[in-house]
Amino acid sequence: MRLLHISDLHAGKKLYDRISRNEDLNYALEQVVRICKEERVDLLLVAGDIFDKRNPDHGSQELIMDFLTRVNSIGLHTVLIAGNHDSYDFMRVYKHLRKLGNIHVFDRPLKNLRECIFELGELKVACLPYPDERAITHLSEDTQRSYAHKVGNYIRALAQEVHGASYKILMAHLMVEKAQITGSELQSSVSPFYAVKPESIPEEFTYVALGHVHKNQRIEGATPKVYYSGSLYQIDFSEKGMKKFVNLVILEDGLARVEPIELSLRRELFEVHIKPEDRLEEVLPKRNDVLLKIVLYMKMGDVLHHQKKEILQKELGDRLAKVEIELLEEKTLSVEERGDRPDLIDLYRDYYQKTYKTQPSKEIEELFTTLMDRAQHEAD
Repeated sequence: MRLLHISDLHAGKKLYDRISRNEDLNYALEQVVRICKEERVDLLLVAGDIFDKRNPDHGSQELIMDFLTRVNSIGLHTVLIAGNHDSYDFMRVYKHLRKLGNIHVFDRPLKNLRECIFELGELKVACLPYPDERAITHLSEDTQRSYAHKVGNYIRALAQEVHGASYKILMAHLMVEKAQITGSELQSSVSPFYAVKPESIPEEFTYVALGHVHKNQRIEGATPKVYYSGSLYQIDFSEKGMKKFVNLVILEDGLARVEPIELSLRRELFEVHIKPEDRLEEVLPKRNDVLLKIVLYMKMGDVLHHQKKEILQKELGDRLAKVEIELLEEKTLSVEERGDRPDLIDLYRDYYQKTYKTQPSKEIEELFTTLMDRAQHEAD
């Protein structure tokens, strides 16, 4: 049997609340459909964060529905779980797709564990949508235990429900210790408080398909093969330079063989740093299939930064995502560098420069000198 593991679609994602990433997602999903056909995939696993917002816009809903329709037309089964960005109640509506095709949606963790299992031939998939703190506390008999302990107990109970299957899969949307985060994840949800220990994942599972962390990686320290497939495109500039993958999982002879397949990107994210002496034509990428964040270094007192931003906007057009201005510190010789015996005004200038990142004005220096003269006079 052949599985394809994907996650973290984030339909409706916008960079800086204005640049839609749906064309980047659609480009990735077209590749997913092609891979499903070419690799003769039997089951598609979508491990959460289908949408970026809990109440997604109509265009994002249409994009996901079109994708699911295309996958369903191939004849394979699709299993989806909700992520922390997805609304339990919103995803519940998608459960009705099962009546129309081979699309199976698990919207929330349930007390009746049998309702969390998808079965296909000799395969069973235990599904754990994102267990928010309220949901997992409601399902736990021991309310005094930590969040991670409760989730670990729930996973062990799920493992019992897939007992007897030739291939046992866990699909979950959660944080596991030792996972390398990218910085684009919701920071509160990847804190150590929410992290499940790798060794708490039961060895009975043949493969564990995770969503939540955006980097494709295998988790060390777990007995079964535990993988994050990662996001399908570079979500924001914290993922710049990062390659994207989906995981093809081949089940045979009681084992899982994992083959990550790299995706091409519709628009790659680049961060370009421009110094005052740089020529734009030499430092800007010539490619059109990019989104750029420009860090523009300016000298103190340079009043032309607005004009430079306008030039960049005109030159780059839709490729420009953001311009950040960074002020350069003007180097001033320290007392040690001057090599002479310091006097108090020199020491004060050094202190002022280090504290306020600029030199004191003439008026401040005169006030400092007056105060020092008065102190010296009183000491005498």
